[in-house]
Amino acid sequence: MSESKLLNRDTRIKPRFKIQVQAKIRAQLIGSDSRFDFLTENISESGLLVTHQPNVKHGFNNHTILEVWVKTELNEEIFFFAKFVRKATDTSFAITISDIDAANGELFQDFIYRHIEPDDE
Repeated sequence: MSESKLLNRDTRIKPRFKIQVQAKIRAQLIGSDSRFDFLTENISESGLLVTHQPNVKHGFNNHTILEVWVKTELNEEIFFFAKFVRKATDTSFAITISDIDAANGELFQDFIYRHIEPDDE
């Protein structure tokens, strides 16, 4: 592959999509009873950018593993484990899916493709 093609190639393995609805997310640290509520900002097959209220203090770091439940508009609940990746802004951060079973993975993919904004198709 030529050098110019390498420079122009998108390095993201899974494209990120803006979705037409904000899904409600509930997350908790493994082994903790403290749950946090978030909303999706954008989503990909491998992770999410989530937003939270400015007064929420979660203290997640790059070693944080979360149990995550995504509640869809069809009242489906999608469960997976995720890893905190980075803080994006004061009210948003990225997580990546680290473990999801086949049934939840299918629900998650169906959810994404039901709500892709027209510009992203």
